[in-house]
Amino acid sequence: MHLFILGGTGQSGGFAYKYALEQGYHVTLLVRKVIEHKHANLTMVEGSVLSQEDMDRAFAAAGIPVDSALQFLNVPRESAKPWSKFIGPPRLLADATANAARALRGQQRRAPLPSGRKPVLVAMNALGAGDSIAVTPFITKIFINHSSLGKTYEEHSAVLAELEDDCGKDVDWTAALAVGLSSAGAKPVKTFSMTERGASMMITRESCATWMVNVAAGRIGERFSRQAVIVSN
Repeated sequence: MHLFILGGTGQSGGFAYKYALEQGYHVTLLVRKVIEHKHANLTMVEGSVLSQEDMDRAFAAAGIPVDSALQFLNVPRESAKPWSKFIGPPRLLADATANAARALRGQQRRAPLPSGRKPVLVAMNALGAGDSIAVTPFITKIFINHSSLGKTYEEHSAVLAELEDDCGKDVDWTAALAVGLSSAGAKPVKTFSMTERGASMMITRESCATWMVNVAAGRIGERFSRQAVIVSN
């Protein structure tokens, strides 16, 4: 199993790639700057997630087909506070997701995976994006509609659109619409449809990342194929 991860140096992505390595998977990270983590099954490639050329180069770096890709990118802001000023390039998350989808599609058309399964693109997203706004807590809706937080949700909604538009018939996809994120801790994950109520207020980054890796690796089957899923603890 070879997993390609965007945002692997972030908090959630870090949990994801370390968990994947623990499972014996090969992991490739496309990063702005290589980090110190030597592992026989880890390939790191410097480049930009907004460059299709860099994306394709990173896909080929390990010399083995990519089975699935995961996207853990964050919307760049002046500080860690979610309502702080947006400073990133527009459509960073959406365009990076589209580039990953195109790389997976191209690989699949050139040489289908030996396993016979389609590659999967799993993207971390947020409750409040797309149709999930209908079941989003009232206070969160206020921040989305009346603060700079709304820019973040424009990005997340654009990612959902790219997953549906760019994966085509060759790539399966899943979007994990996380509720509020807390720190580490392996906890059970509950799932809900995009407009279903019942999710708790929080999910740990570790449990969300672990769930996403398991979806990407096919350990949960195809239950969430081509779906946006609300995830909580």
